Amino acid sequence: FSFFSDIKMELLIAEAKETAMLIGGVGERACLNSIFSIMAKRYRHFRRFVYDYEAETFNTVNGATDNKSGPKVSCTVEVDVPQTCSFILRTTDCSLSEVVGVDDEGNPLYRPAAGAEAFKAAMEKNTLKITVEGQTDVRLYPEDNEPVNILNIKRGIVSALMVPGMEEEKNNEMPTVHGACSTDFTINNKQDIATDVTVSRDLSRCDWFTARRQDTSPLALVSGMKTGLSKLIRSTQSCNYRFDNQKKHMTSGTCTEKHIFLPLSHENQYGISAMVKQTVTLRATAKINDRIFDHNEDNIWNLAMDVVDDKSPVQTMDAVAATMQKLNSLSETNEGEKRAGLFRQLVSEFRGLKGDILDSAIVEMTDISPSLTWQALAQCGTPECTSAMLKLLRTFHEDAVEVDAVVYALGLLPNPSQQMVKDLLAMAQYKQSKPIMYALSNAARKLYKSEGVTPEITAVYNYIASLLGADCPGDKDLTFLTLRVVGNMGDAMEATDPAIKTTLLKCMRQPATTLSVQLAAIQAFRRMSVTDEVTNHIPLLHDQYPKGAVQKRLAAYLTLMRNPEDSDIEVVMKLLTQEQNEQIRAFVSSHIYNIISSTDSETKKLGEKIMDALQDTEVSTHSDYTTKSRNYELGMAHESMAAKIQGNVIFDPSSTLPREVLLETTLNAFGYSMDIWEVCTVLLTHNYLCHFYTFNTELYSWGLILFDGT
Repeated sequence: FSFFSDIKMELLIAEAKETAMLIGGVGERACLNSIFSIMAKRYRHFRRFVYDYEAETFNTVNGATDNKSGPKVSCTVEVDVPQTCSFILRTTDCSLSEVVGVDDEGNPLYRPAAGAEAFKAAMEKNTLKITVEGQTDVRLYPEDNEPVNILNIKRGIVSALMVPGMEEEKNNEMPTVHGACSTDFTINNKQDIATDVTVSRDLSRCDWFTARRQDTSPLALVSGMKTGLSKLIRSTQSCNYRFDNQKKHMTSGTCTEKHIFLPLSHENQYGISAMVKQTVTLRATAKINDRIFDHNEDNIWNLAMDVVDDKSPVQTMDAVAATMQKLNSLSETNEGEKRAGLFRQLVSEFRGLKGDILDSAIVEMTDISPSLTWQALAQCGTPECTSAMLKLLRTFHEDAVEVDAVVYALGLLPNPSQQMVKDLLAMAQYKQSKPIMYALSNAARKLYKSEGVTPEITAVYNYIASLLGADCPGDKDLTFLTLRVVGNMGDAMEATDPAIKTTLLKCMRQPATTLSVQLAAIQAFRRMSVTDEVTNHIPLLHDQYPKGAVQKRLAAYLTLMRNPEDSDIEVVMKLLTQEQNEQIRAFVSSHIYNIISSTDSETKKLGEKIMDALQDTEVSTHSDYTTKSRNYELGMAHESMAAKIQGNVIFDPSSTLPREVLLETTLNAFGYSMDIWEVCTVLLTHNYLCHFYTFNTELYSWGLILFDGT
């Protein structure tokens, strides 16, 4: 049996190679894989399949009302198969309508939607090339000028045509517009093949089923809950396919996708819901002679949906100007109740404008009413609106306090866009004030966390590097501020170019600079990885410059203790047993004592590591709170939640006043670790005091930096 199976396999492979040569196909490997492809069995090459396609969306409250809303799309879909597992999709005779009501039996009534003719033309304009390899690898090759929203609709059509195979083991994963989805299927009727098959899937288990972010007001009291609320929506899909018993292609298919908001639902069926229903019905099949599959390999897209840029199809400022005029003149009428609706309309129109149109419209808007313009821009929340605000601010006087206040507030927004970081960089180049520089660092750090190193992050790095120079030889105040900013976004700067750490080490050893610059250079490593280069050069055991030695050495110590290696533990032992400086020994002993006594799981591991190294050495802390440096820690934990308050008070032998006081709070909850707030006071000289306050922006708090003295 095995012998004959091998012969049959060789014949199949030979046939596949011959077919690939005849059709000038997609490559031997792809065709060989396609022998077993489900799509190759369902849609045989040199055929054209013509389907009637229809998609309806219903938004309603099941059980409470018969009212519905939503669009309906109808198209004639032609699928040509010039090569095995290569398809050309054409959509013609498309119509777009919308629900306007329901009849006596609850069936929806439709009318043509606005822009239906433009939609029809856009759907017919371009073909879509598709290749399928294996089970879930679907690649789309649209034309270069294909709009994303049109491509998304065609993706829905392709997803409806992705039919299941016969073998159960080949249906664990199926491609959809929500990504690859785990799928269960049931055979309802079987002749020579399964002719009636039902598939079902939980969409939340699809690998591209994610919450989509919409632009909202930055001033909203409750925001950023898209991920949490998305977990409260139950999303399922059920499809039924029927196949020709002889030719094996699909004759009809219906897919129903249901989304229901669980908190206000009953029996997972009644309540706020949305339903998408797709229907495909075979109209005709025919043979084709076309063997050419010409596609652009550089313009490749996945089957999963893309987020559409939600902008108005007609970009004009006329509607915005008219709404602004109405809103501005309401005070002269008795129609004050229209103010809220008109303002909402104005904000929506702002959100629909692209950057260049909005920039030109802002000038006219400020001439009509500067206050209304600023209110609308503040409520808008799109990158274009933020960009317009920053460009307006650059027209203010350089010393205007409101410029710093607004820019710093923008830097605290939780989800900065690439455009926003670009605009904040332009603002920082225009004015290097403390709030603006910190706003830039806050936004750059958050953008890096969400998107990695982008061209905007690289531009920020280049600007920061130009301010620091080779070894911080420039203006001392600006250098100090720049180093503090680097410390705030160190992970982003290091990822862009690790050479930033070499620059920081040179700044730290710069003899011509000030103590504040040297100290800031050490503290700038707080968000960076500590490599051997850093470990070997930061002044932990000694410092060649006696001025501020305690602060610099303790800053170096805290940097190393973020993720200490075995060699670092040995250095800590020397500080505990051999250190001559009383302030350093007092601080290190209290810090190690708090680590060993901590109840936090991660800190416990470090404590055990330190205890193994210390062996019989006793670690204790002191109770002299007024003259000796000390680390303070207070922790509370309950089940999966924990909070920690940590503080540092650092004294210097030359003064009875503490040189540095730091207090920070961290919250661990629901698997997330959040720095709630941090307060730092540094006595740089007898008459120069720096206060630095930061508050977690994800919780809609705020931050402030104050510099007092001469």
